[in-house]
Amino acid sequence: MSVDLRPITRANFRDVIRLEVLPEQSTFVASNAVSIAETYLRPEAEPRAVYADDELVGFVLLDPGGRPGEPELVRLMIDHRFQGRGLGRRALEAAVDHAGREYAAQSVRLTFVPSNERARALYLSAGFEETGEVEYGETVMVRKLRS
Repeated sequence: MSVDLRPITRANFRDVIRLEVLPEQSTFVASNAVSIAETYLRPEAEPRAVYADDELVGFVLLDPGGRPGEPELVRLMIDHRFQGRGLGRRALEAAVDHAGREYAAQSVRLTFVPSNERARALYLSAGFEETGEVEYGETVMVRKLRS
């Protein structure tokens, strides 16, 4: 099963904003509608729909700004109906690959809610390392892409 990131368009916008995490995960990630609205404040940010083959399964928001060579993965979510299938890991890798290719990134930065142990485990297993920094109450992690 291939996982790829596609632009948000008129054709998929409503479906993207209908995607949801489990109720107990709702404090860990903003809704996709809020994330897309944030691109008004972050005009360089790229909202992307996550597709597994041709089925919409999730959403990511990448922001190339802020730190040169270190874009931020602002959001990553997989709809509750598709969780537990390894799609979060594949979406994460697709986002990191996109950042490396499109932004010539040397590393990728992300933050997560400290009580989200599932996200922490995923990010650690994907090569991200905690920096010791905290931003807006969230733990900062970085994955180096190039030496």
